[in-house]
Amino acid sequence: MAFLVSITVRALPTTVNTFTLVMGVALTVLATVAAIAVPWEKFAPSWMMTVAVVDIVAVALLRAELLPFVPAVSVLSVFPTMWLAYGFPWYGTVIAVVGAGFIASYRFAYVGTWPSTAIEWANVVTLPTFIVGVAVVIFLAARHLRQNSERLALAYQDQAAALDHAQDTEAVALGILNTVNAGVAFYDADGRFYVANPLAHGYAERAGFSLHDPPYVGPEVLADDRSTPVPFHSQLIPRALAGETITDHLEWWGPIDAQAALLTSSSQVRRRDGYVLGTVIVISDITELAEAIEVREQFLRTVSHELRTPMTSITGFLDLLEDAVPKDNATVRRYVEVITRRTNDLFDRVSNLLAASDTEKNLHVVDLDLAEVARAAARQVEPIASSRGIRIETECLGAGNAHADLQQLTVATVELLTNAVKFGNDHSHVTLTYGVIGADATIAVRNEGPGLTAAEQRRAFDRFYRTPYARAREIQGFGLGLTNVRAIAIAHQGSIRINSTPGLDATVTLQVPARSIPPGTPMRY
Repeated sequence: MAFLVSITVRALPTTVNTFTLVMGVALTVLATVAAIAVPWEKFAPSWMMTVAVVDIVAVALLRAELLPFVPAVSVLSVFPTMWLAYGFPWYGTVIAVVGAGFIASYRFAYVGTWPSTAIEWANVVTLPTFIVGVAVVIFLAARHLRQNSERLALAYQDQAAALDHAQDTEAVALGILNTVNAGVAFYDADGRFYVANPLAHGYAERAGFSLHDPPYVGPEVLADDRSTPVPFHSQLIPRALAGETITDHLEWWGPIDAQAALLTSSSQVRRRDGYVLGTVIVISDITELAEAIEVREQFLRTVSHELRTPMTSITGFLDLLEDAVPKDNATVRRYVEVITRRTNDLFDRVSNLLAASDTEKNLHVVDLDLAEVARAAARQVEPIASSRGIRIETECLGAGNAHADLQQLTVATVELLTNAVKFGNDHSHVTLTYGVIGADATIAVRNEGPGLTAAEQRRAFDRFYRTPYARAREIQGFGLGLTNVRAIAIAHQGSIRINSTPGLDATVTLQVPARSIPPGTPMRY
C-alpha cells in the first residue's frame, strides 16, 4: 500500500486529496495498527478476520479511485483473500469470495454506471473468479498443510514418548545391572563392547584384561581344577562372541593368592525374527560356596581315613578275640558277635563316607550280564529284607548284556535295593527290573512305602540329605547312598531319576550306555 500511494502522489497528485483514496489509506493504516497492537491471542481466532475484512474494504475504495490509472491495484485484493483462505476454517474462504465480489462491484456503484457489453461483464467477473480460484487452492493447500502438521505433531509426540520410554528402559536396565549381585556385560552383534556393570569390570581386571579392549582374554584364568590355565581361545568372552551358549561353567579368575571361583554363562540376544542383537555374559562369584564344598570334601576324606585306620585295628583284634574265646563260653561269644556285627555296620558307614569323598572314579569296563549284577545285589540285601518280611523280586526286561564296570554297577544296585528295603513297608514287595532298552542298560528298583514328594525328589541326591520320614523313624544312614549311585551313573555317562507317588510307591531308575566309555577312564562328578 505504501508503494502504491508513493506512485500515486508522484503520478496523480490531483487524486491524493479525494475522500475515497484518503479513506482507503486510513483503513489500511487502521488494519495494520490493529494487527500489530491488539493482543489477538486473548480472543477467539475468528476475531482476527476483522483485520482482513477492513483490508478488503480499503482495497475496494482504492480500486474504485485508481483502477483507470493503475489497473494493477486489483492485485491488492489477493492479500486479504489469501489470508482468509489460509488462516481460517471454511467460513474464511466464504468471506474471501464475498469480499472479492464486493471489491469488483463497488467500482460500478462508485462511478454510477454498470457494464453494458459482454466484454465489460467478462472483465467484471474475471477478478472474482480468479480470486475464488486462488482462495479455494489456498484453502485446500492450507488444510493439507494443517493435516501434515497434525501428523507431524503426532509423530513428534510418538517419537518423544518412544524416546522417554527408551530412556526409562535404559535407566531400569542400568539400575538392574548395578543392583544384581553378578557381573553382567553386553556386546553388540559385531563383538564390540556396549555396557557392563562395575562387578563385571572388577572380575575382568582380576583376570588381567579389560572388557573394552579386544581380545578380551587374560593370563589369570584357570580351569575348575584350580591349576590348569585356560587357553585364550577357550576363555569365556571369545567363546561367547563366537556364538557358543555357555551354562554354569566354573573357572577360577585372579592371581594364585587372590583367586575367585566364578560361575559363567552366556547366550545370544535375538529379535523375534532371529536377528542377533548381541551377546550377554553373566559372571557370578561363588568363591565362598566353592571353598565350603572344598572344606567339606577335605573333611570327608580326613574323617574317613582317620576312622578307617582304627576300625581296621578293631576288626583285626575282634577276630583274634573271637578265636581266643572258649567255644563253651556262649555268653562271651554272643557279646563278641554283637560287637563284630556293630563294628561291621560302622565299617560300612565309613566305607560310605569314603565313597562319598571320592569325586573321581576309575572305571574298569568289562562285558557283563545284568542278570548277574541283579542276583549278586539281591543276595547281599536279602538278609536285611527278610528281617522285615520284604520279598525281593527280579524281572528281566530283555537282553542283559552290557559293557560297564561290574563292581561299580553292583554297588549301585545294592544301594538302590538297600534304600528300597529301608524305606519300604513291612511285608511288602521290592521289585528289581533290569535289561537293555535301546542303547541303555537299565536297572530300576521299586518299593511300596511313603514315597517322595517333589521337593524331596529334588534333594534326594544331595550329600547327607535325609527325608523327614527317615529322621522321624530314626532310619540309620548318612544320606550318602543315592549320592554315590549318582556318581556311578555320571562316571558311566549315564543318568538316574526318581518317579514317586507320595504315600504309595517310589521307583529309582539307573541308566548307563550299554556300550560305555573306554576302560580306565577317570570321571569326575
